[in-house]
Amino acid sequence: MGSAILDCMRLLYLCIIVLTGISFHCDAWAQKDVTVLLSEDSGAHAEFASHLSAVLGQAVGAKASVRVINLNDSKTEDLGRSSPGQVLVAVGTPAMTAMARKPPAMPVLNVLVPRASFRSLSRAGGRTQDTSHFSAVFFDQPWGRQFALIRNALPGRKVGILLGKNSTELSATLMAAAKEAQMTASIEVANEEVDLLPALKRLLPNSDVLLAVPDSAIYNRNNIATILLTSYRAKVPLFGFSSAYVKAGALAAVYSQPVHIAQQVAEIIQNLSASGTLPAPQAPRYFSVGVNPQVKLSLELTMDDEAQLLQKLKLLPENAQ
Repeated sequence: MGSAILDCMRLLYLCIIVLTGISFHCDAWAQKDVTVLLSEDSGAHAEFASHLSAVLGQAVGAKASVRVINLNDSKTEDLGRSSPGQVLVAVGTPAMTAMARKPPAMPVLNVLVPRASFRSLSRAGGRTQDTSHFSAVFFDQPWGRQFALIRNALPGRKVGILLGKNSTELSATLMAAAKEAQMTASIEVANEEVDLLPALKRLLPNSDVLLAVPDSAIYNRNNIATILLTSYRAKVPLFGFSSAYVKAGALAAVYSQPVHIAQQVAEIIQNLSASGTLPAPQAPRYFSVGVNPQVKLSLELTMDDEAQLLQKLKLLPENAQ
Protein backbone atom coordinates (compact mmCIF):
# COMPACT_ATOMS: atom_id res chain seq x y z
CA MET A 1 0.00 0.00 0.00
CA GLY A 2 2.76 2.40 1.01
CA SER A 3 4.68 1.51 -2.14
CA ALA A 4 1.65 2.28 -4.33
CA ILE A 5 1.18 5.67 -2.67
CA LEU A 6 4.86 6.44 -3.16
CA ASP A 7 4.64 5.52 -6.86
CA CYS A 8 1.62 7.78 -7.27
CA MET A 9 3.44 10.66 -5.60
CA ARG A 10 6.41 10.16 -7.90
CA LEU A 11 4.13 10.14 -10.94
CA LEU A 12 2.39 13.30 -9.75
CA TYR A 13 5.75 15.00 -9.20
CA LEU A 14 6.90 14.04 -12.71
CA CYS A 15 3.69 15.40 -14.24
CA ILE A 16 4.14 18.70 -12.40
CA ILE A 17 7.69 19.02 -13.75
CA VAL A 18 6.59 18.26 -17.32
CA LEU A 19 3.61 20.62 -17.18
CA THR A 20 5.75 23.34 -15.64
CA GLY A 21 8.24 22.97 -18.47
CA ILE A 22 5.47 23.18 -21.07
CA SER A 23 3.95 26.19 -19.37
CA PHE A 24 7.31 27.95 -19.21
CA HIS A 25 7.95 27.39 -22.91
CA CYS A 26 4.54 28.72 -23.88
CA ASP A 27 4.86 31.74 -21.59
CA ALA A 28 8.29 32.54 -23.03
CA TRP A 29 6.86 32.49 -26.53
CA ALA A 30 3.55 34.16 -25.70
CA GLN A 31 5.17 37.38 -24.58
CA LYS A 32 6.87 37.79 -27.98
CA ASP A 33 4.29 39.32 -30.23
CA VAL A 34 5.59 39.56 -33.77
CA THR A 35 5.49 42.66 -35.96
CA VAL A 36 6.24 42.03 -39.64
CA LEU A 37 7.39 45.21 -41.39
CA LEU A 38 7.11 44.87 -45.18
CA SER A 39 9.13 46.95 -47.63
CA GLU A 40 6.30 46.29 -50.09
CA ASP A 41 2.95 44.60 -49.63
CA SER A 42 3.02 42.36 -52.69
CA GLY A 43 5.11 39.64 -54.31
CA ALA A 44 7.65 37.71 -52.27
CA HIS A 45 7.29 40.00 -49.25
CA ALA A 46 3.56 39.43 -48.93
CA GLU A 47 4.04 35.71 -49.56
CA PHE A 48 6.60 35.53 -46.76
CA ALA A 49 4.28 37.33 -44.30
CA SER A 50 1.40 35.01 -45.16
CA HIS A 51 3.48 31.86 -44.65
CA LEU A 52 5.01 33.14 -41.41
CA SER A 53 1.59 33.94 -39.94
CA ALA A 54 0.32 30.49 -40.93
CA VAL A 55 3.31 28.61 -39.48
CA LEU A 56 3.27 30.52 -36.18
CA GLY A 57 -0.50 30.12 -35.96
CA GLN A 58 -0.23 26.36 -36.36
CA ALA A 59 2.57 26.18 -33.83
CA VAL A 60 1.02 28.10 -30.95
CA GLY A 61 -2.63 28.40 -31.92
CA ALA A 62 -4.61 31.33 -30.60
CA LYS A 63 -1.63 32.64 -28.62
CA ALA A 64 0.08 33.78 -31.83
CA SER A 65 0.00 37.53 -32.32
CA VAL A 66 1.36 38.55 -35.73
CA ARG A 67 0.88 42.13 -36.92
CA VAL A 68 1.73 42.85 -40.56
CA ILE A 69 2.31 46.48 -41.54
CA ASN A 70 3.76 48.24 -44.58
CA LEU A 71 6.81 50.47 -44.25
CA ASN A 72 5.11 53.27 -46.20
CA ASP A 73 2.10 53.18 -43.86
CA SER A 74 4.04 53.06 -40.61
CA LYS A 75 5.90 55.55 -38.47
CA THR A 76 9.31 54.17 -37.61
CA GLU A 77 9.31 56.45 -34.56
CA ASP A 78 6.34 54.50 -33.18
CA LEU A 79 8.15 51.23 -33.80
CA GLY A 80 11.18 52.61 -32.00
CA ARG A 81 9.05 53.27 -28.90
CA SER A 82 7.55 49.78 -28.87
CA SER A 83 7.93 47.95 -25.60
CA PRO A 84 10.43 45.13 -25.05
CA GLY A 85 9.20 41.55 -25.11
CA GLN A 86 8.39 41.66 -28.82
CA VAL A 87 10.24 40.85 -32.02
CA LEU A 88 10.16 42.73 -35.31
CA VAL A 89 10.76 40.98 -38.64
CA ALA A 90 11.92 43.52 -41.24
CA VAL A 91 11.28 42.17 -44.74
CA GLY A 92 13.46 43.55 -47.53
CA THR A 93 16.28 46.07 -47.69
CA PRO A 94 14.17 49.27 -47.28
CA ALA A 95 12.61 47.95 -44.06
CA MET A 96 16.02 46.83 -42.80
CA THR A 97 17.48 50.26 -43.60
CA ALA A 98 14.71 52.02 -41.68
CA MET A 99 15.27 49.82 -38.63
CA ALA A 100 19.05 50.23 -38.78
CA ARG A 101 18.68 54.00 -38.69
CA LYS A 102 16.16 54.01 -35.84
CA PRO A 103 17.00 51.07 -33.59
CA PRO A 104 13.75 50.00 -31.87
CA ALA A 105 13.36 48.65 -28.37
CA MET A 106 12.59 45.17 -29.69
CA PRO A 107 14.94 42.69 -31.42
CA VAL A 108 14.97 43.05 -35.22
CA LEU A 109 15.34 40.04 -37.50
CA ASN A 110 15.94 41.11 -41.10
CA VAL A 111 14.88 38.73 -43.89
CA LEU A 112 14.93 38.57 -47.70
CA VAL A 113 18.00 40.80 -47.66
CA PRO A 114 21.42 40.31 -49.29
CA ARG A 115 24.32 39.43 -47.03
CA ALA A 116 26.38 42.35 -48.37
CA SER A 117 23.63 44.92 -47.68
CA PHE A 118 23.16 43.69 -44.12
CA ARG A 119 26.86 43.89 -43.36
CA SER A 120 27.18 47.32 -44.94
CA LEU A 121 24.23 48.70 -42.95
CA SER A 122 25.49 47.10 -39.74
CA ARG A 123 28.87 48.78 -40.17
CA ALA A 124 27.36 52.15 -41.05
CA GLY A 125 24.99 52.03 -38.08
CA GLY A 126 27.60 50.72 -35.65
CA ARG A 127 25.67 47.49 -35.13
CA THR A 128 28.29 44.91 -36.03
CA GLN A 129 28.56 43.91 -32.36
CA ASP A 130 24.80 43.99 -31.84
CA THR A 131 23.72 40.85 -33.70
CA SER A 132 21.86 39.53 -30.66
CA HIS A 133 19.31 42.32 -31.25
CA PHE A 134 19.86 43.11 -34.95
CA SER A 135 20.31 39.92 -36.96
CA ALA A 136 19.30 38.42 -40.29
CA VAL A 137 18.36 35.44 -42.40
CA PHE A 138 19.90 36.22 -45.79
CA PHE A 139 18.24 35.39 -49.08
CA ASP A 140 21.52 34.60 -50.86
CA GLN A 141 22.91 31.11 -50.52
CA PRO A 142 26.27 30.17 -48.96
CA TRP A 143 29.05 30.19 -51.54
CA GLY A 144 29.92 26.59 -50.73
CA ARG A 145 26.40 25.51 -51.67
CA GLN A 146 26.54 27.46 -54.94
CA PHE A 147 29.91 26.04 -55.97
CA ALA A 148 28.64 22.57 -55.04
CA LEU A 149 25.70 23.04 -57.40
CA ILE A 150 28.06 23.91 -60.26
CA ARG A 151 30.37 21.00 -59.44
CA ASN A 152 27.48 18.52 -59.37
CA ALA A 153 25.81 19.92 -62.49
CA LEU A 154 28.75 20.25 -64.89
CA PRO A 155 32.27 18.87 -65.23
CA GLY A 156 33.89 22.29 -65.75
CA ARG A 157 36.03 23.66 -62.95
CA LYS A 158 36.66 27.25 -64.11
CA VAL A 159 34.10 29.68 -62.69
CA GLY A 160 33.86 33.24 -63.97
CA ILE A 161 32.52 35.88 -61.58
CA LEU A 162 31.60 39.44 -62.47
CA LEU A 163 31.63 41.88 -59.56
CA GLY A 164 30.47 45.48 -59.28
CA LYS A 165 31.17 48.36 -56.94
CA ASN A 166 28.84 46.88 -54.31
CA SER A 167 30.50 43.47 -54.27
CA THR A 168 34.25 43.94 -54.83
CA GLU A 169 34.91 43.07 -51.19
CA LEU A 170 33.70 39.53 -51.95
CA SER A 171 36.75 38.72 -54.07
CA ALA A 172 38.82 37.02 -51.38
CA THR A 173 35.83 35.09 -50.00
CA LEU A 174 34.86 33.83 -53.46
CA MET A 175 38.41 32.77 -54.29
CA ALA A 176 38.62 30.84 -51.02
CA ALA A 177 35.22 29.19 -51.56
CA ALA A 178 36.22 28.11 -55.07
CA LYS A 179 39.47 26.62 -53.80
CA GLU A 180 37.58 24.76 -51.06
CA ALA A 181 35.32 23.30 -53.77
CA GLN A 182 38.40 22.29 -55.81
CA MET A 183 37.55 24.82 -58.50
CA THR A 184 39.21 27.98 -59.79
CA ALA A 185 37.58 31.40 -59.88
CA SER A 186 38.36 34.20 -62.33
CA ILE A 187 37.06 37.60 -61.28
CA GLU A 188 36.50 40.77 -63.27
CA VAL A 189 35.22 44.03 -61.79
CA ALA A 190 32.91 46.50 -63.53
CA ASN A 191 32.78 49.63 -61.40
CA GLU A 192 30.65 51.52 -63.93
CA GLU A 193 27.94 50.34 -66.31
CA VAL A 194 30.14 51.11 -69.32
CA ASP A 195 32.69 48.63 -67.94
CA LEU A 196 30.22 45.75 -67.95
CA LEU A 197 30.53 44.39 -71.48
CA PRO A 198 34.35 44.72 -71.73
CA ALA A 199 34.74 42.97 -68.37
CA LEU A 200 32.38 40.21 -69.42
CA LYS A 201 34.22 39.65 -72.70
CA ARG A 202 37.53 39.36 -70.83
CA LEU A 203 36.00 36.89 -68.40
CA LEU A 204 34.11 34.45 -70.65
CA PRO A 205 37.00 32.97 -72.72
CA ASN A 206 38.60 31.63 -69.53
CA SER A 207 35.39 30.37 -67.89
CA ASP A 208 33.37 27.15 -68.07
CA VAL A 209 30.46 28.77 -66.25
CA LEU A 210 29.45 32.22 -65.02
CA LEU A 211 28.29 32.61 -61.41
CA ALA A 212 25.98 35.56 -60.71
CA VAL A 213 26.22 37.42 -57.41
CA PRO A 214 23.44 39.54 -55.87
CA ASP A 215 24.93 42.92 -56.75
CA SER A 216 22.23 45.22 -58.13
CA ALA A 217 24.86 47.40 -59.80
CA ILE A 218 25.63 44.48 -62.13
CA TYR A 219 22.67 42.11 -62.11
CA ASN A 220 19.66 44.32 -62.69
CA ARG A 221 16.85 44.54 -65.22
CA ASN A 222 18.88 46.84 -67.46
CA ASN A 223 21.87 44.50 -67.70
CA ILE A 224 20.56 40.96 -67.34
CA ALA A 225 19.59 40.54 -71.01
CA THR A 226 23.08 41.62 -72.13
CA ILE A 227 24.78 39.27 -69.66
CA LEU A 228 22.59 36.29 -70.59
CA LEU A 229 22.89 36.82 -74.34
CA THR A 230 26.67 37.40 -74.27
CA SER A 231 27.35 34.37 -72.08
CA TYR A 232 24.96 32.20 -74.13
CA ARG A 233 26.73 33.10 -77.39
CA ALA A 234 30.03 32.16 -75.76
CA LYS A 235 28.43 28.84 -74.66
CA VAL A 236 29.16 29.68 -71.04
CA PRO A 237 26.05 28.92 -68.94
CA LEU A 238 25.03 31.32 -66.20
CA PHE A 239 24.22 30.07 -62.70
CA GLY A 240 21.84 32.55 -61.07
CA PHE A 241 20.65 33.20 -57.52
CA SER A 242 16.85 33.07 -57.90
CA SER A 243 14.08 31.27 -59.74
CA ALA A 244 13.52 34.45 -61.78
CA TYR A 245 17.01 34.10 -63.25
CA VAL A 246 16.33 30.50 -64.26
CA LYS A 247 13.14 31.61 -66.01
CA ALA A 248 15.01 34.46 -67.70
CA GLY A 249 17.68 32.18 -69.17
CA ALA A 250 20.16 31.09 -66.50
CA LEU A 251 20.99 27.39 -66.69
CA ALA A 252 20.39 26.72 -63.00
CA ALA A 253 20.21 28.22 -59.53
CA VAL A 254 19.95 27.21 -55.91
CA TYR A 255 17.62 29.56 -54.07
CA SER A 256 15.23 29.86 -51.13
CA GLN A 257 11.57 30.66 -51.64
CA PRO A 258 9.54 32.83 -49.23
CA VAL A 259 8.01 29.70 -47.69
CA HIS A 260 11.51 28.39 -46.91
CA ILE A 261 12.57 31.61 -45.19
CA ALA A 262 9.25 31.82 -43.32
CA GLN A 263 9.76 28.33 -41.91
CA GLN A 264 13.27 29.20 -40.73
CA VAL A 265 12.15 32.49 -39.17
CA ALA A 266 9.27 30.75 -37.39
CA GLU A 267 11.72 28.25 -35.89
CA ILE A 268 13.97 31.09 -34.71
CA ILE A 269 11.07 32.91 -33.08
CA GLN A 270 9.76 29.77 -31.40
CA ASN A 271 13.19 29.13 -29.89
CA LEU A 272 13.77 32.65 -28.58
CA SER A 273 14.48 32.88 -24.91
CA ALA A 274 12.52 35.22 -22.67
CA SER A 275 15.30 37.80 -23.16
CA GLY A 276 14.62 37.89 -26.90
CA THR A 277 18.28 37.33 -27.83
CA LEU A 278 18.55 36.59 -31.55
CA PRO A 279 20.94 34.05 -33.11
CA ALA A 280 23.82 35.20 -35.29
CA PRO A 281 23.08 36.22 -38.90
CA GLN A 282 22.62 33.08 -40.96
CA ALA A 283 22.19 31.70 -44.45
CA PRO A 284 18.98 30.04 -45.60
CA ARG A 285 18.50 26.57 -44.13
CA TYR A 286 15.91 25.37 -46.63
CA PHE A 287 16.28 25.72 -50.40
CA SER A 288 15.30 24.56 -53.90
CA VAL A 289 17.15 23.95 -57.14
CA GLY A 290 15.89 25.16 -60.50
CA VAL A 291 17.09 24.12 -63.97
CA ASN A 292 16.12 25.71 -67.29
CA PRO A 293 15.48 22.77 -69.67
CA GLN A 294 15.55 24.94 -72.80
CA VAL A 295 19.02 26.31 -71.99
CA LYS A 296 20.23 22.82 -71.09
CA LEU A 297 19.00 21.50 -74.45
CA SER A 298 20.32 24.44 -76.48
CA LEU A 299 23.80 24.14 -75.00
CA GLU A 300 23.66 20.35 -75.44
CA LEU A 301 24.47 19.70 -71.80
CA THR A 302 24.09 16.41 -69.95
CA MET A 303 23.36 16.91 -66.27
CA ASP A 304 21.21 15.71 -63.38
CA ASP A 305 17.66 16.95 -63.01
CA GLU A 306 16.45 19.32 -60.28
CA ALA A 307 15.51 16.59 -57.81
CA GLN A 308 18.87 14.83 -58.14
CA LEU A 309 20.84 18.05 -57.76
CA LEU A 310 18.78 19.08 -54.74
CA GLN A 311 19.36 15.74 -53.05
CA LYS A 312 23.12 16.02 -53.57
CA LEU A 313 23.19 19.50 -52.05
CA LYS A 314 21.19 18.34 -49.05
CA LEU A 315 23.82 15.65 -48.41
CA LEU A 316 26.57 18.25 -48.02
CA PRO A 317 28.01 18.66 -44.51
CA GLU A 318 26.49 21.72 -42.84
CA ASN A 319 29.81 23.55 -42.73
CA ALA A 320 30.16 23.04 -46.51
CA GLN A 321 26.84 24.71 -47.23
